[in-house]
Amino acid sequence: MNILGERIKKLRKEKKLTQTEVVGERLTKGMLSLIENGKAQPSMESLCFIAKQLNVDVSYLLDDGTMTALRNLYTDIEEDVERRKLIRDPDELQSLTIKMIEKIEPFLTEIQGTNYEQIRLREVYFLMNRTINKAKSLDEYWKFIDQYEEIHAYSRMLRCYFYLCLSSIEQRNYSEALSILKQGEEKVAPYELMIDPMVRIDLYYNLTISYSAVDDVRMSEHYLQKALEMAKKLQIFYRMDRFYHLLFIQSIAGEDYERSREYIEKLRLLSEFAEEPTISILFLYSKLHYLNNVEKNYRQIAPEIQHYKVKLHNYLFLFKNPIFIGEEMYAEFKLKNYTNVIRIGESLIIPSYLHHPIDLAKYYRFFAVRALAYYYENDEVAAKRDIIFAKNGVEDFPSTIYKKFIYEAFNEIFM
Repeated sequence: MNILGERIKKLRKEKKLTQTEVVGERLTKGMLSLIENGKAQPSMESLCFIAKQLNVDVSYLLDDGTMTALRNLYTDIEEDVERRKLIRDPDELQSLTIKMIEKIEPFLTEIQGTNYEQIRLREVYFLMNRTINKAKSLDEYWKFIDQYEEIHAYSRMLRCYFYLCLSSIEQRNYSEALSILKQGEEKVAPYELMIDPMVRIDLYYNLTISYSAVDDVRMSEHYLQKALEMAKKLQIFYRMDRFYHLLFIQSIAGEDYERSREYIEKLRLLSEFAEEPTISILFLYSKLHYLNNVEKNYRQIAPEIQHYKVKLHNYLFLFKNPIFIGEEMYAEFKLKNYTNVIRIGESLIIPSYLHHPIDLAKYYRFFAVRALAYYYENDEVAAKRDIIFAKNGVEDFPSTIYKKFIYEAFNEIFM
């Protein structure tokens, strides 16, 4: 079969090039005709020249079907990556992760990492394996940064830094996470204009989170404002809900209630404009927290949750977030309904996906609330168990209203 010649001829015609235009002064028109008709085989030097004239990689001309299969695999895997983002069920997520590994595994010997698709397939294979085995070392992952840089895939390179940063945050090594991000920021600085605007906003978002985690409020707000300015300039709403929510939580944590009013209003307007369930839920999280901590309107918590359950009846799975349990507990505690606090908070947990110190402190405070409820109901054993857990959890965290509440509860229970 004359696969090579046919591929050269087909590509030449697709690009509307004559044989004379392809051969230039390097080959003869007759030789190219023989090659295209399968009557002659070009040397590697000639083949490289033809590939250059046709503006393709020489490997494309030599493809025996493997490259096509890898491209199809890449498309399939990227679709799976997007599907994973929408899955909430842990078993379904695990099942898809294993299937992705099984899809890539047979092609590992062919995936040499010579182009974007192959590097990406290797990276996804690594990430899916690490999803199964969290103990898997990250040393190998750093090589993807160099490989993406070699092919000028700077946006993808930066996303590798995001993953490494998140891994450090998951280990609660916040200083290391910040160091990784700063290294990434410095690495891509010369290519800033070549990076996707969404990825640049992601960089600012991650830097905002990381500086906040080490209690550097000034730098956290610096990058947050950079992101907001960029989003406004480009007239995009990407991550705006997350930024406003972060600003809101930081203002509550620092007892700056005037600013919290500003950001809860921005979240409300964004929720109404976007009409997106996840943004509506994020606004509800924030509103409940605002009612409890600023307005102190504790009786409004339960009706507010019920109102949104009716409004978002097709998305009731979003209400499984433990934040609803915690905010209801806090409201009942302030209303001195201690038995309700214990009943509502019976299944209280710290979500496994939480890693930021402010978020964690907020949840640890719910355990302190339950501890006080137990204490007022004369169950000192349960009270001491919960408050010790809460106090140990926040010891190394920055000072916030949540940490302050926990320490005051500890002193009351152990006084």
